[in-house]
Amino acid sequence: MWIGTWAVPVRAQQAQPALTPIAYTVTIADPASHLARVEASIPADGLAAVELMMPVWSPGFYRVEDYASRVRELSARAPDGTPLPVEHSRPNRWTVPARGKPFVLSYQVVCDQRSVTTNWVGDSLAVLNGAPTFLTLVETGARPHDVRLTLPAGWTVMTALPMAPDSQPAHYRAPDYERLVDSPVLAGFLSVHSFTVDGSVHYLVDAGEMGGWDGARAAGDLSRIVAATARLWGGLPFPRYYFLNVFRRGGGGLEHSASSLLTSNAARAATAAGYQRWLEFVSHEYFHAINVKRLRPVELGPFDYERPPTTRSLWVAEGFTSYYGDLALPRAGIGDREAFLASLSSAIRDLQREPGRRMQTVEQSSLGVWSNSLSGVNPDSTTVSYYVKGEVIAFLLDARVRHATNGAKSLDDVMRVAYQRYAGARGYTEEEFELAAAEVAGGDLGEWFHRAIASTDELDYAEALEWFGLRFSSAGDPATQWTLEVSPGASPAQRQHLTAWLQGEGP
Repeated sequence: MWIGTWAVPVRAQQAQPALTPIAYTVTIADPASHLARVEASIPADGLAAVELMMPVWSPGFYRVEDYASRVRELSARAPDGTPLPVEHSRPNRWTVPARGKPFVLSYQVVCDQRSVTTNWVGDSLAVLNGAPTFLTLVETGARPHDVRLTLPAGWTVMTALPMAPDSQPAHYRAPDYERLVDSPVLAGFLSVHSFTVDGSVHYLVDAGEMGGWDGARAAGDLSRIVAATARLWGGLPFPRYYFLNVFRRGGGGLEHSASSLLTSNAARAATAAGYQRWLEFVSHEYFHAINVKRLRPVELGPFDYERPPTTRSLWVAEGFTSYYGDLALPRAGIGDREAFLASLSSAIRDLQREPGRRMQTVEQSSLGVWSNSLSGVNPDSTTVSYYVKGEVIAFLLDARVRHATNGAKSLDDVMRVAYQRYAGARGYTEEEFELAAAEVAGGDLGEWFHRAIASTDELDYAEALEWFGLRFSSAGDPATQWTLEVSPGASPAQRQHLTAWLQGEGP
């Protein structure tokens, strides 16, 4: 997620016998009504009664949401058309007496919200997210979910959902409910630019109020960011990736395994500074395709969509993503050293001006995100942002590893070791991530990590400044306090360290 992820799991952790798919047809007949009509064929698997649920949160977005309140006119009928009673047993659950036979569920979804976790349907555009759109069975099996879209004439669709076996247009099959939730759908009048990096095809899909937006230029710059990211990880794990870039009111983005849903503003991106921020924003969400979607804290999966998870490690999942999202730009040859240092200085300045940094640890900020939504993004006087402090910790840890190994290793190596060791179904504990860092650094980092993440002590910038030949501006202006700049007395070795940091290194 960009500043501005467990009851009854709904997917199996191990292979299960093939289950009959749930088959949805989503119809948008009158876009101006902001409604989507859903008709679903629900297998009963011989059960006398089945229970259906709608999620109460979306992975990557740390807020409980009432998606079920957007459902209207829900009804069920037997194969012969006989109406079946539906009991609304909980705020997000429904029970249907199926008598062991499949049945058809029908309902409408109100789609008039612009968040990256909710739905929008308008005259020329539809944004459909899985969690607020698709009711599913309460079960533990990895059941396939088919989706067929019926759309207004002239509309096209872009989504990371796999095509259904029949390869018919606008017909998709997710292998399980998790993949369905993880694959937002963008439909309407779309502008698409594509590029290929490391054998992976990427699509920049622009929609909405684009104004004078230059999609071809943006796709070219994104291809360089993708290439820099691929160099860091040693390759890309997906054959296709979709930047679903919607120009509309609001802001924010949300990561997915093979796509990101972005809310953009064409007027802001028209300026040089605004375009730089847009690239940093998109780079952040793209880095999440590895760091959190594949390399993740152990608590963030497998998902229970009715009970939000808690973890101490959002300072890695979000903070390190902010660090690398910005660092990808100079490594891609976009912008310059001063632009990157300005972005990093902004994070340091924000942290040092947060009084909550002396009252809450970054671990506590991570654990408290569900009860105090301010702690992650907009801290109050008693909380600290795990985004901001996590980004600064990444910078300081990068310097610590480089210094400890005399420049032979870096935080890049820590991330690669963690990725190779913990990506996939398992995930990592906070202690395991710290041990991976210590292994790469070649020494004990226990006290360093305790001070940085488990205490409210001030962070020590001296080592990082010395290694990279940087200093904080001495201009004396409070507005520029904590601004990084290259020290006039930086040695050739320090300047070489700075260059190596900003250019990156191959795996």
